Amino acid sequence: MINQVKDYAWGSPDLLAQIQGRVPEGRPEAEMWMGSHPNGPSQVVTPRGETVSLADLLAGSPDMLGQRALALQAPGEDVPGLPFLLKILTAGKGLSIQAHPDREQAREGYAREDARDIARDAPRRTYRDQNHKPELVCALTEFWGLCGFRPLEELQREFQGLAPALARLDHPLLGPALRSFLEKPREETWQALFLAILDCGVDRSFREDLVRTLGSCLEGSSGDGPSSRDRYWWVGELLDQYPGDPGAFAPLYLNLFHLQPGEAVFLGPRILHAYLRGAGVEIMANSDNVLRSGCTGKHVDSQELARILSFESFVPRPSRGKDEQGLRAYTTPAREFELVRVLRQGRLEKREGPAILLATAGQVRCGDLLLESGESAFVDDATDVIELSGPGVASTYVAALPGAISFVPAVLPAGADRPDAGAACDGAS
Repeated sequence: MINQVKDYAWGSPDLLAQIQGRVPEGRPEAEMWMGSHPNGPSQVVTPRGETVSLADLLAGSPDMLGQRALALQAPGEDVPGLPFLLKILTAGKGLSIQAHPDREQAREGYAREDARDIARDAPRRTYRDQNHKPELVCALTEFWGLCGFRPLEELQREFQGLAPALARLDHPLLGPALRSFLEKPREETWQALFLAILDCGVDRSFREDLVRTLGSCLEGSSGDGPSSRDRYWWVGELLDQYPGDPGAFAPLYLNLFHLQPGEAVFLGPRILHAYLRGAGVEIMANSDNVLRSGCTGKHVDSQELARILSFESFVPRPSRGKDEQGLRAYTTPAREFELVRVLRQGRLEKREGPAILLATAGQVRCGDLLLESGESAFVDDATDVIELSGPGVASTYVAALPGAISFVPAVLPAGADRPDAGAACDGAS
């Protein structure tokens, strides 16, 4: 596969290059997309040596997807495509504070923007397709992120401590919303306070006052270095990255998580989140719908974001997956995908549907194909067995339909097939 690399401003200038074993290009490299989404379809090299778009290939030969994958096509998708989108994500800065709609919200929003004649590739377009976007990220390096509103009692304590600083700011919505929430910490009062915080960002002078007041309030609250990267450290970091952006205070109300290589977090629709730093393999339903509230130079629609959000507390649960017969499966509630890591050499068996193989450290031989680190291969529905070998086999990830992959380990001499062999970026075993 020949995959597009997105040069979003938050991308790391060197993490993807390290994974691929090449010299950095001196620009941000944020995401490498592997799939058939129209905003970044991969190219594939056919057995005849021809290079074609994977989107065009699947549109012309939908049987390559199989019936189960075809049944998962999003509403309104006339052209068959993969039900999932696989990425390598490499964050050097914080991503935008964002959430993704559920299926019904995506359909309604897409139709609404079509009715307003907003071009589907316009920068101010929010709903670029009609699909939801559950997602899972599995860390290749140490990885930090924000996910889900903190429990109400924690938010109450946090904002009680900030109340004197906030009281000095003159805003018609913020004061009453803050008092109501502190007196009665409920979902509805938290929603009102959150909306007031977002509304504060509309007025530039007030936004600057807010940033200055809270920034001085939090200054010196945390030490330097990775071991001290608590939520207050990240507030300061985001303020440095996005001066004057109230989204920088998201660590105060979102849960901070820290993944070690091999650990993963799953996010359903309507969960506010942002990744902060690190490299990971990310898999999601085949969608590019993103609603943002801050820490970005892209289109922001805070009111629409608040409309689709879940205001329930959500605490992320990092997972190391489940090991069985030479595989590590990261199982989620999503119907469209499952991410599997190969732990040793052997025979990969696929019962149905398409798959993508991704090498992340060292060489891996997939049948007759040799993949270098950072390279991937598309597998169609008809291919049901693939022999995997080589020093990078234990750093190979497979994107497929849930439950579609099984494995028969090869019988090798003792010590010849270590799970961490060749793992330059992934320290999990």
